[in-house]
Amino acid sequence: MVTSSQKIPLGHTLSTGHISTVPTPITSAQPVRVVTHNHGDSTTELTIVPLTVAGPCQTMATSNAQKIQYRSLNEAIHDDMSQPDFDPRILEFEPISHSGSAKSVPSAPLLIPLHRSAVYTDSPSKPPPSYSLRTRSALLGKQPLASGFEIPYWRKIFLHTALCLVSYPILLAVTLVARNKSIFWTRFIVGVGCGLVGLGLGYSLLTLAKSHLEAATWATVIHQSRFDDSPGVRLKDLAATTENSTSAWTALRLLWNRTMHPATARRSRQDYDQRPWSLFIAFFLLLVLVAGTLPFILGRLINIDSNLIHQRERYEEISIKGDNSDTDVARASQLKPTFEDFALTWTMAPFSTHGGLPPVVSFSWGSDNIYFSETIMSQLLANGSGFGTFDTETTDPSLNLSPSVSFDNGPEEVLPGSVLRFSKWGIRIRCAKLPDPDVNLVPMSSNGMSYLFTPRAVLASLFSSFGVDYPESSMVPFDIAKVVQPGDAISTALNMSDIALGAAFYNNGVGHSFFSRPVSMGADGKGWISIEEVLVRLNTSYTPNGTFARKSDQSIPDAQGNPTWIGYDAAICVELFEPWIVEVYNSTTGLPSTLRIVEPGNVVRSQDTPEIQEELIGLPLSVTDPDVHQQLNSSKLADVYESAHGNSVNQILKDNGRDAYYVPSPTVVSYTEGEGPLGYMELSAPYFAQARGLADASNILPYFSGTGDILARQYQDLVLSNTSINPLFMGIYLGLIFLLGLLAGFFVPRLPLNVPHRGFEVYSWIAAFHADELMEIGGMSGIEKNLELHEIAQQVGDVRFRYIDTNMRKESKI
Repeated sequence: MVTSSQKIPLGHTLSTGHISTVPTPITSAQPVRVVTHNHGDSTTELTIVPLTVAGPCQTMATSNAQKIQYRSLNEAIHDDMSQPDFDPRILEFEPISHSGSAKSVPSAPLLIPLHRSAVYTDSPSKPPPSYSLRTRSALLGKQPLASGFEIPYWRKIFLHTALCLVSYPILLAVTLVARNKSIFWTRFIVGVGCGLVGLGLGYSLLTLAKSHLEAATWATVIHQSRFDDSPGVRLKDLAATTENSTSAWTALRLLWNRTMHPATARRSRQDYDQRPWSLFIAFFLLLVLVAGTLPFILGRLINIDSNLIHQRERYEEISIKGDNSDTDVARASQLKPTFEDFALTWTMAPFSTHGGLPPVVSFSWGSDNIYFSETIMSQLLANGSGFGTFDTETTDPSLNLSPSVSFDNGPEEVLPGSVLRFSKWGIRIRCAKLPDPDVNLVPMSSNGMSYLFTPRAVLASLFSSFGVDYPESSMVPFDIAKVVQPGDAISTALNMSDIALGAAFYNNGVGHSFFSRPVSMGADGKGWISIEEVLVRLNTSYTPNGTFARKSDQSIPDAQGNPTWIGYDAAICVELFEPWIVEVYNSTTGLPSTLRIVEPGNVVRSQDTPEIQEELIGLPLSVTDPDVHQQLNSSKLADVYESAHGNSVNQILKDNGRDAYYVPSPTVVSYTEGEGPLGYMELSAPYFAQARGLADASNILPYFSGTGDILARQYQDLVLSNTSINPLFMGIYLGLIFLLGLLAGFFVPRLPLNVPHRGFEVYSWIAAFHADELMEIGGMSGIEKNLELHEIAQQVGDVRFRYIDTNMRKESKI
């Protein structure tokens, strides 16, 4: 045995128990190599002078020694039982010079062990490789945080850091690309982007985490190899644990194995390893969980909001209830005499349900305000209708106007969330004050009548403002005998040739009275034109701030006997009922609403621009349903107009303070700039035009839509997305991923007994089986060629292997 301060002379070999000498001729000198190792209070000094070996090394026989041959000094010192702590792998070799120095020798003796573990080969010109931690630290750096852990894999840590740094910009770019697209494509782009970023970060995490599972697996093998009762591990158990180094199931299987096997308990290994290996396995499981949920969490941290965008490029042709059917017209004809009877003053619906009529909307077109009745939801149903059925039961309670109307899946279903473009009747109205009231207005005749005379010049000016030709019917000479009752006197200054028409009003005590004369009854199909006149008569005791064109010639005493007068004023209007192309939005959350006027006319056309070209989807409605009206036409709706017009006038007349004494009403006050019961000021032509337009739009226009079908274009909304990153939570989450990666990279535990790191890659298995680190227990029969994998598993799966470290190898050789 080699002892302290003992030299090995030239040509000697080492054997267990003593030193035997084999002389070998020296051909040339080489430098003497001295190795000193401190061990406790003694020092081992080995001096070796390489010699040239003329032939294979010889071993001398002794009586009490097991003769062993060695390839190198490393193997010799491994078997030196007096130096259990000496690691020969720390020996450093200098290149052997082949110069012609007097001290050099051409070669050294070879020490060859006889057992199968002799894998070290040395030549005089090439020193053996070193796998010590000290050499690795010198090459790759040292563990910067703790000595009980492996040297960090810096390349993997740098890669993980770079991936964390570029993840946020990549996700930000993904959100920019995914914006303003459909929900499907936005989700697809965000999913792909988050999936790729999550794949990269997850791969980096799993790469760093794999070392923890590998270390725990090899630690388990070492622990079970040192178990006295049943040492080692079965090959099939080792294969099951190492077949997938990034699987959570593998980690759970290993954790269960460590929990159930007594060799891995802390008390069984407390003399050589006390590290909490189950905690490292749990950390690996955490990393696997985080890596697996990365794409999902990243996707949740990107906000996707939907925006409804009205588009005007792709449309379908559908039908809605926007016209009067023949049945509706017939009912209107039956009601016409009722509305012409002034004694009845009949209205279409009771006043209690008048608030249920559709609201009025108005839009500016040029210098005019165009008034429309809002579309109701019942018009957009396949079996619905508008108010224009002229059925006495057609009131708000009988028409389901609730926004919760269910939509049937029909071929012409009007889907919510779309823009509808169709033709609709609208109103334009302009008014002017009666000029020269002393001549053209007779307050009270001898027969108790009031007269209005309308000059042609006023009507011509109003028609001209609309761009409409003056009607020929108004150019015929005025016949005063048809208006003025016998015995009533008029002003001598009245020039009959300048008068277009006149109107007579009874002295009935009503604050406002109306006279209408149709100019066009819609025979040309383009709508209706009428001349509307209003005469305001109010007792001055109720109009303290009122201004009138004329007052009565005689006073009327009030309740206190104070004299009061009747104030008179008048205005003339021209009102046009015309078709307009409008767009109505059919919302998913409320009632339909009119968006805008597209153009005047009764034919729906494409509004093509250089940027937008409209395209029909499917077949035109003229092919699929020829009975649907393609446009509005007033030629057959004269009775509908008359009945609806009478309904509107009677609704206005019902808003009276009382039918006597000429007291004001809210409607009359709305003709002026004033407000309140005594707020009447002066009749204003623009205010009266607005009030009359709103009243007729509310009481006439709804009845132009009954059960008749009319063509409409449906432009389905585009649901586009808006994407954004939640910067706070995204920063926190990426920071957490970065921190987990650092923990996984810096704190890989060393194996027990200072065993070098081993993994599941090919090189680790070469070291394990070819260097006899894993040795079978009881022997293993040979494996034939061309066997299937399952056959190999059946044949050698139950063979047990045991990890053999340096101390175990010494014990086995003794």
